[in-house]
Amino acid sequence: MHFLVAGARTFSVTRNDDTGVGWAQVSFVLSGALTVGFLGLRTPIRPVNGIASALVLVSSLGLYEWARHTIWGRRFPIAWSGRVPDSVCNSGPYQYVRHPIYGSYILAFLAALVAMPSLVMLACFLFNVALFAHAARSDERSLEQSRLAAEYGYYKRVTGMFVPRILPASTVDGG
Repeated sequence: MHFLVAGARTFSVTRNDDTGVGWAQVSFVLSGALTVGFLGLRTPIRPVNGIASALVLVSSLGLYEWARHTIWGRRFPIAWSGRVPDSVCNSGPYQYVRHPIYGSYILAFLAALVAMPSLVMLACFLFNVALFAHAARSDERSLEQSRLAAEYGYYKRVTGMFVPRILPASTVDGG
C-alpha cells in the first residue's frame, strides 16, 4: 500500500490516466496485497526466508524513496500516460538505472517470493516483472518520440534499464 499512497503524492496524474492507475491497483492490491495476505495466513515463513525477504524489501523501499525524492516536483507522469517529464533525470538512482521506481516494485514482489516460495508467488512475481517491463518500454517509447529524444537516447545507451551497466560509458559509445 505504501507504493500506491506515496505514488499518488509523487506522480503527475490527469483524468485520462486510467490505464496507469488501473494497472497499479491490479498489481499492488490484487496481485500483491491479496496474494501475500492469502498465502501469508496459510504459509509458515522459514526464518532464513523471512530475513532474506526483509533485506530485499528494505532495499526495495530504500530505492523507491530515493527515486521518489529525486523526482519530487519534476512532474513525472504516471506509467502508460504517453506524457513525458520536463527533462531527463540523471541524478540520484537515475544515474545508475533508468527505471528505479519500477525496479523497486519488482524488488518488492521478489521479497514476497523469497518469503513464500511457491508457484502462486512465482506467477505473481513474473506477472509483475512483465507488467513493469512493459511500463518501462512504454515510457521509453514516449520519450523517444518527444523533444527529449536525443538526450534520452544518450542516457539510454549509458544507463541500464533496471540493473546498472557494468561497462563504462566510453565502451558503450564505442570510444
